Amino acid sequence: APGTVPRAMLSTRQLQRAVPRGYPAAAVDAARHALGDANKVFTRDNSSLPVTFEHRGTGGRSSISGITSTVFGATGFLGRYVVNHIAKSGSRMILPSRCNENARQHLKVMGDLGQIVSLDGFSVRDDDAIKYAVARSNVVVNMVGREWETRNFSFEAVHVDFPSRLAEICKEVGVERLVHVSALGATETHPSKYYRTKAIGDAAVKAAFPNATIVKPAKLIGTEDRLLNVFAEHACKFPATPLIDDGGSKHQPVFVDDVGLAIQAIVEDVTTAGKTYELAGNKVYTMEDLVKLTNIVIRAQNPKIAYIPAFIMKLLGAPHEYLLNRVPFPLPTPTGLTHSYVDAQSMDYLKNPKTPGFKELGIEPAKLEGVVIDYLRAFRFGGYDAGSAVGQPGMDSGKH
Repeated sequence: APGTVPRAMLSTRQLQRAVPRGYPAAAVDAARHALGDANKVFTRDNSSLPVTFEHRGTGGRSSISGITSTVFGATGFLGRYVVNHIAKSGSRMILPSRCNENARQHLKVMGDLGQIVSLDGFSVRDDDAIKYAVARSNVVVNMVGREWETRNFSFEAVHVDFPSRLAEICKEVGVERLVHVSALGATETHPSKYYRTKAIGDAAVKAAFPNATIVKPAKLIGTEDRLLNVFAEHACKFPATPLIDDGGSKHQPVFVDDVGLAIQAIVEDVTTAGKTYELAGNKVYTMEDLVKLTNIVIRAQNPKIAYIPAFIMKLLGAPHEYLLNRVPFPLPTPTGLTHSYVDAQSMDYLKNPKTPGFKELGIEPAKLEGVVIDYLRAFRFGGYDAGSAVGQPGMDSGKH
C-alpha cells in the first residue's frame, strides 16, 4: 500500500502503478493526494523531459518507447492508423471504447504482447471513467468525433463537452501531453454546425490545457473512407453521382496513414506541444474533381454527375432533422442529406501556408493518384483486376 513507503521515495507514476487495475479512479486520486508536496516537486522536475525519456531498445514493437498512451476514438477510421504507428514503436496503449470485441479485435495485434489494453464499456459522459483511463498515461490522444448527429450524441456533446472535460481531467491528473484532433477549416463562424462545434471544442481544450497540440487534418482518404468510397458506390448504384450545387468546394485530401505518422511524430517530439498543425495533401481538388477521379479509377460505364441545388438537398433531409429527437427510436442517417453536411459544401478547406504541417514534421504526404486510391478497384466495372489504378502504367485516363 502507498502508506508503507516514505513519501519522498514515491513519484506520481509509481503511485499510479501501485494501484491495481480495476480499482476506481478515486483510489488513484487518494494515492496522488498522499504525496503532498513531494508530488508537486516530481511533476515540476519531470515537465521538461520528453515522454520518450525512458526509451530502451531499437525502436521496434518489442522495444520500450517510454510512452503510455490513452487513445480515445481508437476504433474509428483514423484511430486504427494512429494506434498502429504509436504501438509498433514499443508504446503501451490504453484504448477505452464502448464497442464489442469484434469492433476492436484488429487493434490488439498492433503492439507487442500485453502492450494493448482495452477498457470496455467506456462512456464519454462518465468523468470517473475518463479519469481512470488517463491516470496511468503520459500521453492522451483524442480523436472522438461524429460527422452527423444522433439522438444520443449531439455535435456539442461529442465535439465540445467531452474534449473540454477530458482536457480538464488531463490537467488535473498530470498528463504530460494531450493531442486533440479537430478538422481543417473549423471556425466558430462556419455555416456548418459540425465545423463550428469543432472550433469551439478546440478553444475549450486550449483553455483547459494550454500545452495541448491541436491537429487539423483535411479530408481523409483511405480504404475505409467515407468520401471516395461513397462516390464510387453512387456511381455503381445510381444513374448519376449527386453533387451539391456546382461541386466547387475546394479540398486538399490527405492519405490517412500519413496523418497517423504525423500524430506519432507529434507525440514523440516535445517541441510540438502547444502548437496547431494543419495536415493536408499537396494538391487541391474540387468535389467535382474527386468524383471524376473516382469514375476514372472504377471505369464507370455511365460517369454522369447530377448537380443538385443545396436547398433541394436540405428539403430531402428535413424529415430526418425534424424527427431526430422527437421519436423514441433510432433513425437511419442520410449521411449526405444532413443540414450540416450540405452547409459545409459552401466553403473551401485549404491549409494556411503559415500554419505548421507535414513539412515541419519531416513528412512528405503521398499523392492521391495511384496506389493510395487503388482500394477503389473493388467498385471497378469489369472486375477487380480490370486494368491498373489511375496514374499507373497501362491506365488511359482519357477513356473509361
